[in-house]
Amino acid sequence: MANVPPSKLANLHKMSGIKTVSGDYTEITRTQYNAIKLVMEGKQGKTRTSRELKHNNAWLDRRIRAIDENKYYITEDENA
Repeated sequence: MANVPPSKLANLHKMSGIKTVSGDYTEITRTQYNAIKLVMEGKQGKTRTSRELKHNNAWLDRRIRAIDENKYYITEDENA
């Protein structure tokens, strides 16, 4: 959550089950973030990562863009 401005972070705590913050920020779990970073570093392909995360390439592209623009926040994995 270090990438979310304090004003946006205050709103997060008031909303349960939120997926985006004001449409500008994207929720990414730590596992998703680590997998996406491998793609961004060229260490793993998009197709393999999409399959592992059980999402399509369009979903992955949106998360890559959010990370590039620093408009994301990290949440805990559901299984953690």
